[in-house]
Amino acid sequence: MERERQVSCPQCGAPAPFRGTAVSLVCEHCGSTVVRAGLDVRLLGKVSAVVDDGSPLLLGGKGSFAGRGFEIVGRLQLRYARGAWSEWYLQFADGVGWLADFQGNFAVTTPAPAGGELPGFYNMSIGTWHNVHGVEAMIVDRRAARYQGAEGVLPFVAEPGLNFYGLDLAGPDDQFISLDYGVDPFHTRPAVYLGRAVELAELGLDRLRRFEGWRD
Repeated sequence: MERERQVSCPQCGAPAPFRGTAVSLVCEHCGSTVVRAGLDVRLLGKVSAVVDDGSPLLLGGKGSFAGRGFEIVGRLQLRYARGAWSEWYLQFADGVGWLADFQGNFAVTTPAPAGGELPGFYNMSIGTWHNVHGVEAMIVDRRAARYQGAEGVLPFVAEPGLNFYGLDLAGPDDQFISLDYGVDPFHTRPAVYLGRAVELAELGLDRLRRFEGWRD
């Protein structure tokens, strides 16, 4: 894992350990969002606390995916018309990724190299098939969501109230693709994340929330 850079929260003075390419951090002591710009840090303000959605995942949990170890270092919670879900930010030894957590379903994705143009967000419909980085996949979810809360570190500044536009596609063999249009639904070069749906047990996480009635 990449080394943390030790800085202090401008609000309360507590340690604010940035790591890797993280741009923002939610102070675990006062809940303020600290933003890193080069060697400087600034205070953005307080973000909403994440809502307890019963997820078994925890910050600091370590596991592996496709033979690569990772640590869960951040969480972004989003809400849209049909509910809410969480995106857990993963730090690998050689890069980053995301663990999507929605209604008991999980998928791990990592950034793909820049590719060709794709239709804009409003020109993509659920049930249609598209070729993304050589994978034929069908759009299974299309949403405009709002950032609801955050914790840990993130690779961008998640300001409450901003709309985030994204698509999820499913392919053969549990392949999973996310297209991230960010806050602009009209551009045609969304960030692409490739991965697959996973069972939580196969990630080998060393710490999970325990619920009454769960079996190991």
